[in-house]
Amino acid sequence: MARLWRLPQKVSSVIIKIVSRLSNYFLRGLITMLPLLVTIWLLWFMYSFLDGILGNIITLFVGHPLPGLGFVAIILLILITGYFATHIFGAKLFQLGEQLLFRVPIVKGIYSAAKQVNEVLFIHKGNEELRHACLIEYPRKGLYTIGFITSDASEEIEKKAKGKLINVFVPNTPTPATGFLVMVPVQEVIILEMKIEEAFKYVVSGGVLQPAKPPVEEAA
Repeated sequence: MARLWRLPQKVSSVIIKIVSRLSNYFLRGLITMLPLLVTIWLLWFMYSFLDGILGNIITLFVGHPLPGLGFVAIILLILITGYFATHIFGAKLFQLGEQLLFRVPIVKGIYSAAKQVNEVLFIHKGNEELRHACLIEYPRKGLYTIGFITSDASEEIEKKAKGKLINVFVPNTPTPATGFLVMVPVQEVIILEMKIEEAFKYVVSGGVLQPAKPPVEEAA
């Protein structure tokens, strides 16, 4: 039976060292560039999404695609909306527009839900005590997940569960805009001192971006 051909031991050890070094270089380069790659991906996703909102409409009128024009148009629209929303006359117009949207059956449900989420997470309407980053034991005991308190659970749910429950939104990594709702007993919710913005960064980065340390309370 013919012998299997093998590389000399010295050559084999050199190849192993080269492959090991290249693997280390690649891993180090990937770790170093990962924040930049994630940033570029998110910016490109936002650009493509915003450009597509009005870009398709502009293409219908012009007859051919104009890359970037939809993005510029939606940014200008957002700025104009923000300008008018800060004035009484513009606010009245938006209220009138909302009243019209609330009369459309399907649009009413979608817009109302999106508006409520926006108010809870960003505008901070209602009880300030119910908008905090928190820690819950999920998906099992001994494992912890960052969540965001949105409100109390409904009275019917609390009655059926026979206890006080808190609605906690658990975001996904690295897209915290998506996630799921869990209703947690109030005694099992651990309130965090970090700001909501810091908690979002912590979730998006997968724990890489550490929140600022809470101030040390001086003893009286």
